[in-house]
Amino acid sequence: MDKFLKAGFNDAFRLIRPNELHRYSWWSQRFPSVRLNNKGWRIDYISVTDALKSKVEDAEIFPEVKHSDHCPVYIKLKP
Repeated sequence: MDKFLKAGFNDAFRLIRPNELHRYSWWSQRFPSVRLNNKGWRIDYISVTDALKSKVEDAEIFPEVKHSDHCPVYIKLKP
């Protein structure tokens, strides 16, 4: 992932929310309590190129959506 980011790609969520730690998009289903205790991993990303990063208006992770062991991630781009 470090090489990917150094190659000119940017984590859209971190562009908008650089200080929001402990925001995850995946929790192991082997241990159901980890989601309740927010002990997960952030493994779902939306990446944008350097040329597009100024267009990122918002980015979010929706942990309350529970249709899977992953939750949706989202970005909104400026026109």
